[in-house]
Amino acid sequence: MKRIWIGLLLLTLLLAGCGEPEADLHPEWPEAWLRFGNLMAMETPADFTLGEYNDVLSPEGIWYVMFNCGDEPKTLPGEQEGEEIVYYDAQLFLVLKECGSEAEARANVRDWEAREGQNYTMGDRRELDAAGQSFASYPLLSGREGNPYTHGAAAFAVRDGLAISAELLCSEDFAGDPQAILEQFLNGIHYGE
Repeated sequence: MKRIWIGLLLLTLLLAGCGEPEADLHPEWPEAWLRFGNLMAMETPADFTLGEYNDVLSPEGIWYVMFNCGDEPKTLPGEQEGEEIVYYDAQLFLVLKECGSEAEARANVRDWEAREGQNYTMGDRRELDAAGQSFASYPLLSGREGNPYTHGAAAFAVRDGLAISAELLCSEDFAGDPQAILEQFLNGIHYGE
């Protein structure tokens, strides 16, 4: 009977994910940096605060971080009665998805670019090299009606089977240069090998 209980306890621990932790391949990365496993690390950008951080959203290997700029969130009435839209002067988002292949990662990036085009009028694509990674970068010139974020910048990349999406969404109250701020953020990302 004792063996059954020990076996059940071990099985429960394994199913709960209490096994051996992943080895830290980058001990040189400071503790203060946000990490996406051993794949990527970043600092919180100047004038932004951490809004949300999910180091693994799903078993498919999706990581997500959001930074907010502005002292207090603002609200707008939503489309439904009693609904409110909460927004900041600006928000910076980074999504990283592990894909099975580089082709799958490219397909994800194409899908993300198409979705961005449904929500914003996108300016001309330009190539951006940031921290040794090549990105397709776009100015976001205007948002859909009712969207509190009126402009911004977006960048997309593929890195060894990883799909990367970064976007800075800005309200009318945001005075900074979205392209420059996004580029500065992307230059501060550190990649694992």
